[in-house]
Order: sequence, then structure tokens, then C-alpha cells
Amino acid sequence: MTRSSLAALLTMLFGFAAVPQTARAVAIYTVGSGEGCTHGSIQSAIDAADASPGYDVIRLTRSLTYEPEAVSIETDQDLSIVGGFPDCTSTDSDGFKTVVSGSGANQSVFRINALGAAIIKLRLLTITLGNTDEFGAGGGIYFTGTGNLEIIESEISNNTAGYGGGIFAAATGTNTELIIGDSTTIIGNTARYHGGGLFVGGPLEMTMNAPNTIIAFNEALGVDGSSGHGGGMVLVGPAIAYIGSPGYGGLGAIYGNSARYGGGIAIEASSTDNENALVKLYTTDPSNPVRVQSNTASQHGGGIFLLPHQGFIGESNATLCAQDFRIEDNLAEDGSGIYGDYSTNLGLLWASSVKLNQPECAQSGALKCAAGVPCNTISGNGTSTAGGDPTNGGALRLAYGYVDAANLEMRGNVGGYAVFATHARVAINTCLIAENQNHQQLVRSEGDGHLTLEGCTLANNVINSTDVIHSEYMLDLHTSIIDQPGNLSLAYSGDPSLLNVSYVLASDSNSLPDDPTISVGVPSFVDPANGNYHLQLASFAVDFAPPVTGDDRDLDGLPRDQNMPGVPDEFGVRDLGAYERQQGAQDCGAADTILCNGFDNV
Repeated sequence: MTRSSLAALLTMLFGFAAVPQTARAVAIYTVGSGEGCTHGSIQSAIDAADASPGYDVIRLTRSLTYEPEAVSIETDQDLSIVGGFPDCTSTDSDGFKTVVSGSGANQSVFRINALGAAIIKLRLLTITLGNTDEFGAGGGIYFTGTGNLEIIESEISNNTAGYGGGIFAAATGTNTELIIGDSTTIIGNTARYHGGGLFVGGPLEMTMNAPNTIIAFNEALGVDGSSGHGGGMVLVGPAIAYIGSPGYGGLGAIYGNSARYGGGIAIEASSTDNENALVKLYTTDPSNPVRVQSNTASQHGGGIFLLPHQGFIGESNATLCAQDFRIEDNLAEDGSGIYGDYSTNLGLLWASSVKLNQPECAQSGALKCAAGVPCNTISGNGTSTAGGDPTNGGALRLAYGYVDAANLEMRGNVGGYAVFATHARVAINTCLIAENQNHQQLVRSEGDGHLTLEGCTLANNVINSTDVIHSEYMLDLHTSIIDQPGNLSLAYSGDPSLLNVSYVLASDSNSLPDDPTISVGVPSFVDPANGNYHLQLASFAVDFAPPVTGDDRDLDGLPRDQNMPGVPDEFGVRDLGAYERQQGAQDCGAADTILCNGFDNV
């Protein structure tokens, strides 16, 4: 099975019990042994339901053992298969899942072909131990067609396939959807090639917004030297995934998965022209932002890996669009948090695109993170070999491609670089890059890349290199703070006309251009020892730069351009760095909440 032949589909959320008012009464079939049972096998009940027009419900009782199962569904009718019934006389589920096992069948546990606009729902099931042949797809569930599949309160676990160890979804037409519904877990599945937990592709939309949902501890092996993409999930264009789940049991929505490339998520454009791939991350629970957490890639992209594909005429790109997110504690040789790759063909180049907190990332139903909840972070990620030896990779790594980011915090990453870009455009507006441990520079832009840092604070990082920032072509650095005593601020080797630096406060200014808006000094943070990089009232960075028209915000989401009474305006009322000093603010260290500096300005 070739990658281009794989298509996938995702489902929209449908009310489980919703039945059109004009429909006939729902036909109910009970599978089990003993009193009240209409069928003795899942397949016989499905066949009977398909022969009966209209919406059908099949109840699976625990009076039978469902093993080995290789269930086939091909229908243009709405159908629900519900577990959790102790016997055939029970009219209400007791909430305990019914186990449907493929052990010994050597096929997908469920093969579903949803024709037309059919809505298929699976509820209160544990689908486990499916195992296809080497190149087979969908160990637990193989889903294709033009209809919709919704999985509710179920577990897809310990299944194995060539592609899509847990679920393989392949749309054959538009308007196909897959919903990972409330209290659904996709855990411990294995793909020999791609998509340990999920393989999603084709003209399909996947949604995973519900609480208590997780894709965890899945693996894409990449056997026989194959790529091995997407331990948690791989998405191939033109599919789109919408992921806003708060996760499960305190763990992130995409947790603890592993692969060679894209331990958590692999986003891959189709080899067909103009079939782009898109994953959108956003938050639906303000106290629990969506997280890509503790995933591992033995090569690139511990958290997320992006790969455009070769085409001939049109573009075919891979895009991550994230807002109010956390990408944390992931591991890889390079791109421990995010890795954006590229491809070329016939002299044309296709590039990855990473958009963080950009207007086009807005999503209906998304919510802002609650105050005080860590958010918009790429933190705690590390680059190392599989044996644990450190590498010179980056936490955010782009090989060609584009990064457009705003309101980004990068803390506690360990590796070669915090940001590493080659022939790429990286534009970050309003950022804190602090407390990282880097073998090389903090930020490096190689080749003909364009690096922009605006409204950023770079402070308190361990940098085992002479320079904080390395740029070889074009650099825009404005309204920022570089507080790295012992390091030179910049190593620049490009055309001087392409170097634009203004309104900067740095611990070293000798490596920066000679400009009256560049000053050397100490920024006077409130409590850097405890991670507080807000500015004290007496900081030289307060009221330093000219105001900017518009309602832009600092890293706390508070308004910029606040004019502090009694503070002289150096060039204007805008503060340097990630945070704007607010009127009425007090300077309290973490260990002292009573005595504050600047208490007179309240």
C-alpha cells in the first residue's frame, strides 16, 4: 500500500440518541446468550439491521465473549453499536465497556464502509487485539466511505497494523468526518509503518474536542528502515484535524507516543498537488489547555513533525495552526518540540508552515487559557540521541518553511538551540525565551533566512556559545531585551543593509549596530530567580520605545503602551521585552508578598 493510496476521514459530533422525528421507531437488536437475545453474534445482528430500513441500534451484552472478531459493516443507514449491557433483558447500559477482541482473527476488529451520509456510532466498547497483515490498515478499526464515524466512551487499545494501528480512516468522498467523542482513549496501539494510534487522510475532517479523550502510548515503528511517521497520529492531506481536548487524567491529549518522525503528530501533505494537510490545536477547557506532551521521536519532531510532499504543478504544504496550546517535555534528535521539514521536485520547493497564535488559527468554540495557567508554551523539550547523548538540534526547528508566532514562551528546553532555522522565515512577536540550556546559540538562522524578533525577552539562559543570536542573511530585532551577561548579543554575517536593530536593551551592545536606540544595561526584572521576568518600575526598559498604533498585547494579554507616571519616556511609552508594565502593578517576589518595590505606584 503506497502513501498516496491512503485516504482518511473524520466525523462531526452527533447526538447519540438523536433520531429524526419523521423516522420510524428505532429497531433494537440484542447480541448475547440467554433470555431476550435476538442474535448470537455481532455480524448476524449487523446483517439483520442492514436488511431493515432506517436507524438501528445493536446492543452488545457481556453474556458472550466476542473473540476472535472481524466484524464487517457496509451500510448507507444510521447505525449505533452500544456495549455495556450485562444481559439481553437489560434496557439500560451499566457503563462498563463490552470487550470486542480480534485476537486470532488476523484482521481489523471492525471494518466499516459508511456509504452515502450514513452515521455510524460506536459506544461503550473496548476494541482490542486486532492485527492485520504487514501492509494492512486499521488494526482496531478500518473506516472508509463517505459517511461519518463517531466513537464515544470507548477504548481502542493494543491493536497492530501496517498503517493506523488503532484506527485507519480513509475517506472516499467529501463531507466525511471522524469524531473522537467523550471519554474515548486510543492507547497502546502499534503501526509497523505510519500512524501508531491513528492514520487519517483524504478529504476528511477529524475532531477531538471532548473531555477525557487521549491518544497515548502508541508507536509507529518504521520497520525495515521505513520512515515511521506519527506515533500518536499521522494526518495526510487533504485531511484536517481539529484537536482541542483537555486530555485525560491530567495528561495531555497527545501523550507518551513514539515514532522515528513525529512522536506525537506527523502532518504530511499529499503527493497530489494542492492537497495540503492541516492540524489545528486550540483549547476548549481554560484550566487545561490542549497539550502535546512527553512524546519521543528517534529522529525528528518529538512533539510534531511536518512534511510537505513532492508535486509537479501546485503547492502541497503541511501546516500546524495552534493557539492557546502547550508543547512540552518531548524528545527528539532534532526538533524536540516542532520540526518543519521540506521537499523538492523539478526545482520547486514545498515548505512547512507553523502558525502560532495567528488570526487564521481562530477556531469556533475555542477558549482562552485561564489566568495563571501556563499557555502558549514550547517548554521542557530536549534534543538527544536514542541513547541519551545530547545533540545540536533545536526545540523549534525549521528546514526551509515559515514560522509566524506571537505570544510565545519557551522555557526549560535543553539542546543545541531553542530556535534553529535553515533557509526559513521566522517571525516571532512578543516572546519570552528563558531558562533554556543550549550547547550552541539560543537562536540561529542559517542561509538566506529572515529572522524577526519583536517585543521579546531573552534572559537567564545557559548558552555554551559566544553568541546569543546567530544570523547569516536578514535580521529584524526590535523592542527587545537581551539579558545574557558573558555572551555577545549577536553574530551577524549578512549584508549590513539587511540588519535592522532598534530599541534594544542588552547586556552586550558591542556586537549590535551603533544606534542611539540601543542601550547596554540591566533590565531589572521583578524576580528572575523565580521565573518572573516582568519589569520593575525602576527598570530602564520601562517607557523606552515609541507607541505602536493598534491594540496589541503583551505576553500576559495586557495592553501595551502604558505610560508610567513619574517615569521619563526615553523614546516613547512602550516597554521593551515580553511584558508591559501596567499602572497599579506592584513588584513582589515569590518569597515576599508583603514588601514590594514600587508600592508607591498603586
